[in-house]
Amino acid sequence: MGEERKELFKVRFQRLYPRLCRIAYGYVSNMDDAEDIVQELFINVWNKRKDALTEEEFTAYMTTSIKNCCISFLRKKQGNFVSIEDYTSVAIDRPDEHYEEAEEAKSTENLLQVALASLPPKCKHVFLMAKLHGLKYREIAEQLNLSEKTIENQMSRAIKILRTFAAENASLRSAIITIVLSIFINCK
Repeated sequence: MGEERKELFKVRFQRLYPRLCRIAYGYVSNMDDAEDIVQELFINVWNKRKDALTEEEFTAYMTTSIKNCCISFLRKKQGNFVSIEDYTSVAIDRPDEHYEEAEEAKSTENLLQVALASLPPKCKHVFLMAKLHGLKYREIAEQLNLSEKTIENQMSRAIKILRTFAAENASLRSAIITIVLSIFINCK
């Protein structure tokens, strides 16, 4: 069984490695970093025996995992703030059908997720309470047992980080501006 596992892993590695490197490069814009991230992912998969998944499950797992690994890498690199400068589009430089994942990494939805992930945890929690649940600052303060001023500070911090993120990415500007405006109108 050990030799069969090694052979299957080798085949999967050879098949997925180039694709995963392109996805990673779409996030980190540095091929050495992208290759390191992909190699570390394969090592972790081997150690955790995730290679026992079916072919389809394994491919889906690896595609999702590489995106998460890249976001974690960028967080560490930027000290918990992910800059859009780290996202250059590989697909523009070398168009090819295999670059769908790199373009997907650039999609507005993914970028918005990265923008939200760049918020510190407490700040993100307050921001999502205001945006997703439509709570007013007073209501959030009561639920979290914090002062209304603390909630205002957390929201200001979130908005500042998101504004910086939006300034670096034109495709997110309107989405983030809409979110920020709706918060100011609904939360005070």
